[in-house]
Amino acid sequence: MTTQLIPQQYVGRMNVVGDCFVFGAALHDNQPVYLDIAGPATSVEAVWARLAQGKEARIVPDTGSSIVLQPPEPGLYTRFQRKLEGLAIDHLLLVHKAITEPVYSELTTTYMFFADKDQATAILGDHISKLVKVAVFPEWYAFLVQQGRLEHLMQRCVCYGGAQVWMITLDESRWTRIIQGGLVSGVISLP
Repeated sequence: MTTQLIPQQYVGRMNVVGDCFVFGAALHDNQPVYLDIAGPATSVEAVWARLAQGKEARIVPDTGSSIVLQPPEPGLYTRFQRKLEGLAIDHLLLVHKAITEPVYSELTTTYMFFADKDQATAILGDHISKLVKVAVFPEWYAFLVQQGRLEHLMQRCVCYGGAQVWMITLDESRWTRIIQGGLVSGVISLP
């Protein structure tokens, strides 16, 4: 049995140059973090070009209000595109570069897909171990998730189509204080 890591569910249509169909999206403050679309190559490439230029685009659901995508600046997305053989359509995933190229040297954010609890816990632990200047042990990862959520260093993005995406604030001093507090209180300990 295979498991699909990022669920896909029809969300609505986008039309920059012809219709394409949206099967997932995640936004943080109306800024697209993830977009999953399929349609004719010219249609999906037009959506990509518009967002890559930092211009607004809209997802139009079959019912309800349109979903506004407002990139804050140009050049924020990594593109994964492939032609679906025999269907004459392209499948395009746009992923914020903060996911594919996180920056740990300054106060930034990154995002993670939440496929399951173990996967998300491991990804957060990996990010924190790359961020702070102290050792981070896998036994601490669950504590870091719990404290990150309590301290609002982790927040769920607004998601459509079944995908779950979380924003992580990469604040070295705050994550270091969380680790120090856990050690002092005895909630976590050195292995």
